Amino acid sequence: MNNRVEDNCCIHILPDRYIYRVVHRIMEGDCEYDHGPRMVEIKELYVDKYPVTNRRYKEFIDESGYKPCDGHNFLKHWTDGTYPEEMAEYPVVWVSQQDAKAYAAWAGKRLLYDYEWQYIAGGKEKQRYPYGDVLDKQKCNHDRGSLTPVDEYPEGASPFGVMDLCGNAREWVEDVIDDGKHRFTFLRGGCYFQAPHFWHTDGGARPVDHHLKFQLLNEGQNRCQTTGFRCAREV
Repeated sequence: MNNRVEDNCCIHILPDRYIYRVVHRIMEGDCEYDHGPRMVEIKELYVDKYPVTNRRYKEFIDESGYKPCDGHNFLKHWTDGTYPEEMAEYPVVWVSQQDAKAYAAWAGKRLLYDYEWQYIAGGKEKQRYPYGDVLDKQKCNHDRGSLTPVDEYPEGASPFGVMDLCGNAREWVEDVIDDGKHRFTFLRGGCYFQAPHFWHTDGGARPVDHHLKFQLLNEGQNRCQTTGFRCAREV
């Protein structure tokens, strides 16, 4: 494991197309979204090899002066404007989708769309997990009870070499859907947290073809300790 995660390390993704089909668990209500199967086009991209870390997010704040209009729960795990020293290379969490998009814009990038995330995680082979077809707790943070550094599991890379897509922290995507009743997006990859009851959000590392519907509410409620993000740049 590196002491300092590589900065600005991106993976080149060539244009492609694939049949997108995603599983969505519905406990109540519905999800007005086309879950496939349908053909989608992948643009040529440079994708961040790792999720954005606390260290990188602080560089963004220091250089841009970013302050959200609604700061409730923003970077709740930081103290006096900075992260715990030992968490420099952990994925930044307690950020909303808007906080993530602000960072991405500063970096000249954007978030991945839901269908892009699935392709990059599963590869052309459409693997069930980034590293293969069977859950392997030695290759991801499935249930360790807390976050780990983004480079903790090098054997958990996707077929493209993208890291930490499975478990640890969920990832925001670029999509925002308005079905006339709600505004929502999706979270990808699962996280380390295992809820005590099936009614709660699915915990642990999630298969590549699963996403979680997330209702967009006020910014304080859109931030949590299990969700981070990574960025991509179109060529």
